[in-house]
Amino acid sequence: MGTLKTIGFALLTIFCMGIVQVQGQNTLFKKVKNKVEDKVEEVVSEEAGDEGAVKTSNKKQMKEYVVDQGFINRADLLFHDDFNGERATEFPSKWTHIKGSIQNNSFSEAGQRDEVIEWISNYATIKPTIEGDDYLGDSFKIEIQVHFNLEGGNQFYNLNLRNSKDIYKHHDIRIANSLIGNGNDNLSRMPGQPPRGWHTIQVSFNKGNLKAFFDGVQLVNNPDIGKYEFTHIEIYASSPGSSRVGQTKSMINHFSIAKAGLPLYERLVTKGRIVVQDIYFDNDQYVIKKESYPALEKIVNMLKEHVDTEVTIEGHTDSNGTEEANQLLSENRAMAVKKYLVSKGIKSSRMSTVGYGEERPIDRSNNEKAWATNRRVEFVMR
Repeated sequence: MGTLKTIGFALLTIFCMGIVQVQGQNTLFKKVKNKVEDKVEEVVSEEAGDEGAVKTSNKKQMKEYVVDQGFINRADLLFHDDFNGERATEFPSKWTHIKGSIQNNSFSEAGQRDEVIEWISNYATIKPTIEGDDYLGDSFKIEIQVHFNLEGGNQFYNLNLRNSKDIYKHHDIRIANSLIGNGNDNLSRMPGQPPRGWHTIQVSFNKGNLKAFFDGVQLVNNPDIGKYEFTHIEIYASSPGSSRVGQTKSMINHFSIAKAGLPLYERLVTKGRIVVQDIYFDNDQYVIKKESYPALEKIVNMLKEHVDTEVTIEGHTDSNGTEEANQLLSENRAMAVKKYLVSKGIKSSRMSTVGYGEERPIDRSNNEKAWATNRRVEFVMR
């Protein structure tokens, strides 16, 4: 009996040692895997260059980072949509229908839930609703997050840069998984196959010089595409999943256009005001947060370059809280902005302040998206 116990104990010991060894190997594998992934991120960052492209791998992509990584400055935004607050199955409210079927929806994958628009028919086409369809000009940036399902079929997204004055001067940028096609040029491919999921595409156009990035890797660098001046953009997609049961449809969850290089002063003169939503304060506070400095420095530079310009600084809040508290908060925030500008050398006499509280909302919807839009500072020419 004792011999049996001894043998049993020995076998148990050997078994436990095997488990520890396997666990150790798994731990080592995970450490090596993490180092490899970190190295991939470094390569992506290095290859992105100094264009301000997203410097992150797809592994760490989250919806919130897209606008804030420096490729597009929020102060320069001409159009932005992340589809939050939209009703599922309805047509997206900020877009104009051209052909086919597209709808709002929600999509969850890998623990991330996104509000999206999805293509429920192949080659459906839409465009941002911007009055006049004449907003791109010779310098702009575009940022879009697209989903690739890798389930077979010819899935792609097409950014069609349009020239409404000359039908022979349109230009297509086609995005498929791991590649970008630039007009009639050859396709440019990623060094490797990106995984299923969300991918960020960035396009920079500056007086004929077109650059395009796929997850931070530059795939297009064309210094002269005819020196076109484009007026507006249309988007369509091939969506194999729209006709196949159980297959994921083509989707986007974020789209932005910035009027790159458009001087603040030109915007102020043209529209009479500049709306800035990149001036941040803590909740119910009026101390300017350091994240606001880049946007404020642009205002400082504009006022220094145009010494005869005088402005009224308007403070606006959302509708949370009492009207009285929001009114006082908006006044204090406008005054805080003026004090900052004075500290940077702008004469106090060139600026006045006023607070409107929650009185003048841009978006009257009762949701977080609307509240964020309504919290802002405006600079009005006087």
